[in-house]
Amino acid sequence: MFQLGGLVVTLVNALLGLLVWRRLRAAFPRHGALLDGLCAAGLLLVAHPALLMTVASWPGLRALQRHVPEPVSLIAMGAQVALLMYGLLLAIAATAAAAVRALRCGRTAPNAGAVMGAQVGTNARADSAAQADSAAQTANAPAAQASCAPGEAETGPEPVDETRRRLVVGASWALPAAAVAVSMGGVLASRQRPVVVRVALPVRRELTSLHGVTIAQLSDVHVGSFMDAERLDELRDAINAVRADIHVITGDLLDHHVSQLELSTRLLRGLRPARGQLFFCMGNHEYIAARSASIPAIVKGLEEAGAQVLVDEAREVRLGGDRLWMGAIDYPSRARPGEPARRPTADGLARALGQMQDDGAPRVLLSHHPGTFRAARELPFDLMLSGHTHGGQISLGRIGDYALTPMLPAGLYHNGLYEHRGRRLHVNAGAGGWLPVRINCPPEITLVELVPA
Repeated sequence: MFQLGGLVVTLVNALLGLLVWRRLRAAFPRHGALLDGLCAAGLLLVAHPALLMTVASWPGLRALQRHVPEPVSLIAMGAQVALLMYGLLLAIAATAAAAVRALRCGRTAPNAGAVMGAQVGTNARADSAAQADSAAQTANAPAAQASCAPGEAETGPEPVDETRRRLVVGASWALPAAAVAVSMGGVLASRQRPVVVRVALPVRRELTSLHGVTIAQLSDVHVGSFMDAERLDELRDAINAVRADIHVITGDLLDHHVSQLELSTRLLRGLRPARGQLFFCMGNHEYIAARSASIPAIVKGLEEAGAQVLVDEAREVRLGGDRLWMGAIDYPSRARPGEPARRPTADGLARALGQMQDDGAPRVLLSHHPGTFRAARELPFDLMLSGHTHGGQISLGRIGDYALTPMLPAGLYHNGLYEHRGRRLHVNAGAGGWLPVRINCPPEITLVELVPA
């Protein structure tokens, strides 16, 4: 499956690279040899991770991460996002042009596949036309100017307006330039210091020892996936700087291999919660990493570094004369071959909440997957802290409870705070990610403060 994904991305890269090359040759016909070399080098830079995925699966990608300097990897992945973004914009523009043409001509708009095929063919024709310098205007916007009248094509081409030609050529590069600028800006944003998102948790007024207590949440660090020791030190310093009483990590500290446990535990040992408590819940990538070792080995390493790993269980946290309850739910997934069987989400919730006394103390649940909230929101707890989604990494905002992002399917509980009949969920946007690109979705540390109700 992983190799199939690499093959699909490689084919998409090849198609989009061809479109970019033809557009370059059409715009700058006198520099063909130079452009050929630049396009080949650029496509190799963009495509080499996907090619390695296709040929060597996970081992190939791990070898790439070990041997390629991180700045090169960051630039390559940023260029990959830019190329995909450019392809999406081309598809949207071609579809819109086809729809306008169909409405103008009284025909049904062609399907998406035909539109993309027409776009490739159009760029191919544009190559020869621009090199002859006799139809440069149609090379950049033929779809928009196509005629519906059968006899109109026989009248011959109109004279080329050189001023308009230069404007059209310049405008044709606005899309790729914007895609590159936004993507590289997203690479820089993914490396910025995490923002601190504050969440208030009301508690009973008589629980005075809890007023002002803070809980700092870190999630989805993905050690090993564009997350080196230097970046981990930055995250450690950032979370320590908020001086929270309790630290929690809601899964996916590791990315895919047990070898990442060393850097992960280095981060844990550097955390300094003021009250000395560090809690951890399992994410899906802890289970992925365990395939190269075992679940007990992963848990043992985390606990030896100072984390209290909670799996469908709860702990009492004493703070002065009062207390709160901290519980965690296992990642909701069926066990794979060689993995221990995991309880259904409902059973895990019942087990964790069953260990919390009904004494009026606040109840906090950790669950890597925010979808757990659907099963939990009718149960007696006060706040659930989750991650998993990375906030989509590319955020277009939020309408009500619906976060708008092209990286995730439409649905609830992607990023931020949600509430249902007094039960609250906060979804942390994560510190790492699938790709080292974040647009309008910076790395996040969540700071929960207990306040008098």
